[in-house]
Amino acid sequence: MPSPSRLHRRLANQPTELANAIAASRMLFRVGRLLRACIDEALAPFGIDMHEYLALVLIADHAIEPLRPSDLSTTLDATRTQITRLLDDLERKKLAQRLPGREDRRSFEIALTPTGRSRLREATPKVHAAYSAVWAPLGADGTRELLAQFEAVHGMLQARNTP
Repeated sequence: MPSPSRLHRRLANQPTELANAIAASRMLFRVGRLLRACIDEALAPFGIDMHEYLALVLIADHAIEPLRPSDLSTTLDATRTQITRLLDDLERKKLAQRLPGREDRRSFEIALTPTGRSRLREATPKVHAAYSAVWAPLGADGTRELLAQFEAVHGMLQARNTP
């Protein structure tokens, strides 16, 4: 019989509920890291990573509602510095561009370039296939139930962190 993992040894003397909460949190961190690696692998042939892909998806929606860097920062949970670097990279790759704001010329909006639209169109089926493959073992019902549980935890954490 294999020896228990370091985490399980550490949690052995904890109350069951606490041990489960810690183990679930640690597993979620690991799953998130591995999921990101899976998506990055699917995107590698397109020369972009998951954050760049998500930014392109959000920027593509700008025709309906203009996208500002602050919107991108909020949605991607990134700092202003991280968003500036992300936008610099997308511009360097000729996938996105900064345009003067429609309402306020002191601000700017972000738009996809024709190359960015094309890259997004090519990459999306690969990303969707990767997502589907990752969640397929749970089945549709299991994925839906897990999503509901994630949403409940997210709502609780968001409420705690909102002043």
